[in-house]
Amino acid sequence: MLTWFKKLLGGGAEPHTVSATEAQALVQEGAFLVDVRSKAERKALFIPGSKHLPLEQMGTPPASFTPDKVIVCQCASGHRSRLAAQQLRAQGFDARSLSGGITAWQSAGFPVKKG
Repeated sequence: MLTWFKKLLGGGAEPHTVSATEAQALVQEGAFLVDVRSKAERKALFIPGSKHLPLEQMGTPPASFTPDKVIVCQCASGHRSRLAAQQLRAQGFDARSLSGGITAWQSAGFPVKKG
């Protein structure tokens, strides 16, 4: 009931947040998957094929990031990735946040690796 009420008032899912399934589909279509967690977190567990760019370095994204390519940001739970996606969008990139982070990715059955 609460979800229905939020949608009625326009408070549904954030427009720049994607589920693990949506993120995986975007990556298959060529999107960059960017891990914004710390080096220690990434060393413990990471998503194969993701690029590592800690949140504090988001102000200077690599030259490989282009405005015409989708960037999916990922962290542990989704909070830091939302911040990273906001920063990238402010710089003109098409950035999304993986809702639920690597935990949601793993729960959806997608691969992860230990560093």
